[in-house]
Amino acid sequence: MKQTITPCRVQGRIQLPPSKSMAHRLMICAGLADGTSRVAGLRDSKDMQATLQCLKALGARVTGDFPVLEIAGCNPVCRTEPATLDCNESGSTLRFMIPCAALSAAPAVFTGRGRLMERPMGVYANLFLEQGLRFDQGDGQILVQGPLQPGLFEIPGNVSSQFISGLLFAAGLMQGPTELAVLPPYESRDYVTMTVSALQTFGITVNQPTDHGYVIPGGQSYLPRDVQVEGDWSQAAFPAVLGALKGSVVLEGLNPHSLQGDKVIEDILRQAGVDERWENDSLIVRHPMAGLKPLDVDLGPCPDLGPALCVLASFIPGRSIIRNAGRLRIKESDRIAAMEAELRKWGVDISSTEDTIVIQGRSGYHLDHPVTIDGHNDHRIVMAMAVFGWAAGSPSVIQGTEAVTKSWPDFFQDMTEVLK
Repeated sequence: MKQTITPCRVQGRIQLPPSKSMAHRLMICAGLADGTSRVAGLRDSKDMQATLQCLKALGARVTGDFPVLEIAGCNPVCRTEPATLDCNESGSTLRFMIPCAALSAAPAVFTGRGRLMERPMGVYANLFLEQGLRFDQGDGQILVQGPLQPGLFEIPGNVSSQFISGLLFAAGLMQGPTELAVLPPYESRDYVTMTVSALQTFGITVNQPTDHGYVIPGGQSYLPRDVQVEGDWSQAAFPAVLGALKGSVVLEGLNPHSLQGDKVIEDILRQAGVDERWENDSLIVRHPMAGLKPLDVDLGPCPDLGPALCVLASFIPGRSIIRNAGRLRIKESDRIAAMEAELRKWGVDISSTEDTIVIQGRSGYHLDHPVTIDGHNDHRIVMAMAVFGWAAGSPSVIQGTEAVTKSWPDFFQDMTEVLK
């Protein structure tokens, strides 16, 4: 599919979709609970379907329809039959569910699409090797076979925090106490804080004796709960950047006290001089009268903001630097290479190393011919380049826009509420 993007002004209100990060976590906790939970405020997407299908493969039962699902949980420790878990393209689903599936001695095969099965899994591969367990990655699938045993797990803190979260989901169901020691530097800590919050909501005890360690008593049970998913700060970045560049936008459905790491977009917008404030539980973002200021951003705690921040920096006169961005290279696409390729079509002065992005921005972009953009089968690249096109001075066409179904299927329809 393709979408024509016409330059516009921005004014109006937009309801943000529910947090994909928190939805994954709450659905998994519900799927592991001893009883039936009600998860409200969901929105259908390929990533949500992937997590639900994996929970069903482990024995959970799901009834209802979006935005409210009732999930009757299962205990994966008791699984005796082989299982196949299709994660589609969801890295969160894959890394969260591997330890849960490995609580059983029965084998589990994980499958996926796109680049998913190429994602680095060395953390789990090493842990399984240490316990003498199967972890076979190849031929487009991963086969695991437990049972995982409690004990001390040392996890590098400078790789995906999803490995830490995955072990936290499984730890309370093991028979003995588990200790997770996160080796510094500890990046993306806020995502793990979200996981701990979800676990505690569902009755799982997680102790944190140090800044880099977690101790989880064994033999616990998840308790059924009724929960509501809050708005998504990762997705909020796209309309927020557009409001900062081309007018004003009111973002609804966000939690001003959220644990989501991508809430840091507020701080980044303020650093850039954007006019932003809260009013009646809505966040108002406006283009500043005094102009925008170059960015110097550490992307380590918030890698999902990378594509949107590349767009913002492109329209800020001066030199902006985005540091610790290396994990963007192992997402649905190499997001650094993808953003470089597409922004250069507009004439953006952008360069990178393995871990750093440098953009020499300017106030506007206008070409005498329409630009054809490749979405790289990546939802965040599509949404970021749509924002660029709406903020630019000439039309563009984005190919592969169906990628937004991964996380925000109604992105283009929802954005029409603020495009003028």
